[in-house]
Amino acid sequence: MNYLGYRTLAQALLSMGGLILVACNSTPAVQPQPAQSQAAAGTPGLMHPILGVPILPDGTNLTPLRELSGAKPNLILRPLSLGTNTNVVGLKVLILSAGTSDFGLPAAKAMLDQAGVPYDVVNPAAGGWDATALVAADGSGKYQGVMLTSGNLSYEASPGVWQSALDWAGWNLLWQYEQDYQVRQLSLYTYPSTWPEDYGLRDTGNASGSAVAKLTASGAQVFSDLRSGMSLPINYAYNYPSSVVAVPGLTTTPLLTDTAGRVLAALSSTGGRERLAMTFAQNPYLLHSELLGYSLVNWLTKGVYLGEYRRFNQLDIDDWFLAGDVFDAVTKTLKPDAFRISAVDALSLPFQQAALRAMYPVSSAFKFSMMYNGGGADLTAPASCNPFVKSPDKLSSATRCVANQFNWVSHTKDHLYMDFLNYADSYDQIKPNFDIGVAMGLPINTKTVLSGDMSGLGYYNPNGDGVKTNYGLSASNPNFLLAAQNSGVKYIPSNHSVDGQWDASCSSCGVVNPVNPNIFLVPRWPTNMFYSVTNPAQATAAYNSVYAPGGSAPYWDHALSYSEFLDKETDLALNHVLSGAAFPHYMHQDNLRQYSLGHSLAFDWEAALLKKYSSYTNLPLNTLRWDDLGAYVQARTTYMKSGLSGQWNRANHSLTVQSANGGAAFVTGAVAGTSQVYAGKTISTFPLAAGQSMTISVP
Repeated sequence: MNYLGYRTLAQALLSMGGLILVACNSTPAVQPQPAQSQAAAGTPGLMHPILGVPILPDGTNLTPLRELSGAKPNLILRPLSLGTNTNVVGLKVLILSAGTSDFGLPAAKAMLDQAGVPYDVVNPAAGGWDATALVAADGSGKYQGVMLTSGNLSYEASPGVWQSALDWAGWNLLWQYEQDYQVRQLSLYTYPSTWPEDYGLRDTGNASGSAVAKLTASGAQVFSDLRSGMSLPINYAYNYPSSVVAVPGLTTTPLLTDTAGRVLAALSSTGGRERLAMTFAQNPYLLHSELLGYSLVNWLTKGVYLGEYRRFNQLDIDDWFLAGDVFDAVTKTLKPDAFRISAVDALSLPFQQAALRAMYPVSSAFKFSMMYNGGGADLTAPASCNPFVKSPDKLSSATRCVANQFNWVSHTKDHLYMDFLNYADSYDQIKPNFDIGVAMGLPINTKTVLSGDMSGLGYYNPNGDGVKTNYGLSASNPNFLLAAQNSGVKYIPSNHSVDGQWDASCSSCGVVNPVNPNIFLVPRWPTNMFYSVTNPAQATAAYNSVYAPGGSAPYWDHALSYSEFLDKETDLALNHVLSGAAFPHYMHQDNLRQYSLGHSLAFDWEAALLKKYSSYTNLPLNTLRWDDLGAYVQARTTYMKSGLSGQWNRANHSLTVQSANGGAAFVTGAVAGTSQVYAGKTISTFPLAAGQSMTISVP
């Protein structure tokens, strides 16, 4: 069987986080990147060749806030004109922005999207800003929280002329609503001054493009998921270190400070209004924004909201039982079918897995998912935990020994391309592989199948081997999908680097296959741990042959060491984990070689990721069996498409929710249906039909 070296690098730019494709196929094919990407790392305005997003820093994050000024009228808050039902607010957040070009808008939307919190984006300068924008006809509030993209909502009204999207009457209306309805306000990027309102913060004159933030004692209460004593880098983001000043009628409590003790974020209250202001820029791809988003949403919503946020650590290992190509670090060529993990390698993995759990309790439930090809197994091999046992296939014997240590997923019997097979041949690759798994004593997932090279989904080369073309999911092989369905399959892993195999409108959603809607696709993240490498020397040589100077797609300004390679790669993986999406990363059986005692490439990558993650946060990482993972992603997808809405009656401690389109409902902070506690927060899940409503209790 032949395997692919490197896929077309251009495909890596198809999606945010779309890594270079390294699954199985035939011939190496790395295409040159677009000219604007041929630069050293960090050059502003260019596209990152691996993430497919703008390279940071960029102009918006490093541009100082526009300072606005102007005489304040006598701001006396007066009752709103539509009457009051102030104990009832809509389960929705209001994002106030200064227009579609507002640099803070993507970060605001990402924080809420990741938790699945409904929101409206409103530019008050566009008109229609009156009491009806905030208060419903029955006098209830429309929003449970207000998020400002910047503290003064400044925009360029005409060349060189900057003003606020809210006039003084508009600000007064907003503050009156927040006071009367006890709605919190979050300002994502705030200049520390008195305009348009005073947070009790003043600019110390130390503004810069980077800082290191520390939690105060009060900050540890608000950002309870962050690790005590951690240092949070605020890089590629303009920031205004501030001092606290005494202001009559105002209480200011620092949450984040820099290393000199100057304030970077603070709570403040005045007239019964609760406000949280941060004095540094946000961006959905910046580490500090990703890490702070979870607690900011919890604070803004008072911990009760439609949606839910959890984090996941899923790592699939493809091609168990098969041999793979090996990259020659000297000749930079591939040796076909040159490596198959040994019994020693297999027997070492439970100890590596246990070591990861022990070292990093934040991921205490972690298990590898082994994607097996039963055609490479020998059913006559006896079970044995002795790597030197006499056996027709020592790997098969060792597999029986470690069967209960991992999650096992069918990868088809022989790893064939499923793009053009007829029904009978497709079925012969799927159903028998389940039977082989049972015969081997593997606790298999019965509702999931991974096709060879994630084929059969409309991304293929018409000639079989070679560079692939994306024809879209509508070109999926119906024979393969029907054979999978008739074998009991509901979930098929897809490739997050292939456009259309993930939902660009929803960062946590899977995709219903349009050819067979009974099949649900769960995207997986590729990694740059290439499928054909078995040790650190091969891993770095293969990576540098692409991204180092002189490589096929140079990006870095020097050849990376193994530790640098792991650092860059786990930066990308951390970005995925912090998004809250449950999608797995994947590697291959070559990466499981025990190249030194207790170490494999997969172990090293996972350890580097967990070390980095654990240095910042204690939010637990879930690992699900693939059948459960598919069901979860499918439910989360139906929720995101359901049009769920609701109201929170704070007087009687209840929520009333209604689904427009039907599907799963996820609610945080309330008890109904199936409930579980995650990081101290109750998350409830229950089904609703289209148009159905339900009232549930808030403890």
